[in-house]
Amino acid sequence: MNKMLTHIALTGLLYFSVVMSATANNAATDWEQLNEEQRAVLRNLEDGWENIPDERRQRLITGASRWIEMTPDQREQAKSRLQQWKNTSPEDKAKMRQRMKEFHDLPLELKQAMRNKYQWFNDLPEEEKENLRNRWENLATEKKQEALDRLRSNPAMHQSPAGLQNSLQNNTREQNGGR
Repeated sequence: MNKMLTHIALTGLLYFSVVMSATANNAATDWEQLNEEQRAVLRNLEDGWENIPDERRQRLITGASRWIEMTPDQREQAKSRLQQWKNTSPEDKAKMRQRMKEFHDLPLELKQAMRNKYQWFNDLPEEEKENLRNRWENLATEKKQEALDRLRSNPAMHQSPAGLQNSLQNNTREQNGGR
């Protein structure tokens, strides 16, 4: 009997905590619960706020909080990217979404290697970036495909950001007759 009462009490306590947690989560997404800065960022959504699903509200609140923390330069960059996205054709948006899905499905190590290469490239001086872009653009299509295939299949290339530069240099030399 004592065991049964303990079980019922624990079940009731668990149920109560789940209900209270759900209520607290919804309260946190009520318009009145947002701080002044969050309401200012999200003011265009105020009239329909109660009709927005809780999950989306949470994402909006998170985005508003990130916006508040941004520097003016970061905000300008974000606005610029948003405008670029708005001006992108539906076909190009579909391609970008597909690439993001493919990236998302990659192994963690490969994603990290790609992020490292991206960071390495962004840290280069502008002149060197432009040089690499030009070299890539001037490569024959089949050479580009060979380089991409090598990048995908050669784990050592994923470890070293310089691997991409070496691959481009080798292809450029081959295209120029070994010079």
